Amino acid sequence: MLAYREEVVVHVEIFHSSPRIQACNAKENEEGQGIALDLIDEVRDAAHAKIVEYQKEAFFYYNLRVKERFFKQGESVLRKVEASEVGQKGKLALNWEGPYKVNSVHRRGTYKLETMEGEKIPRTWHAQNLKAYYL
Repeated sequence: MLAYREEVVVHVEIFHSSPRIQACNAKENEEGQGIALDLIDEVRDAAHAKIVEYQKEAFFYYNLRVKERFFKQGESVLRKVEASEVGQKGKLALNWEGPYKVNSVHRRGTYKLETMEGEKIPRTWHAQNLKAYYL
């Protein structure tokens, strides 16, 4: 509707007239197209409102199933090998490495880590790339 606002005319209907082609009035068609062009902003606004509403619903239903992970300072965690980009890669490689201790909570969901010996890891890690490790 936003692209053309017209129905497609089959190629056969052009040569062999159908009731739809016979009933077509060029003057009324031009007037209708002019009105449609005048109202195109309203049609776009309505389409945009539908998209925004759909995105709100999708966001809401996605967040129903998301479970955030929170760690406290001093807890033991494992970190994803894929996120750390060290070690072997491939199908048979380990998925998690560690254990590490949470050194500090940097922001909500991001943590500074250190090894069990107290050596600090240089960057912050998101909770999505960590999981609890139980000794």
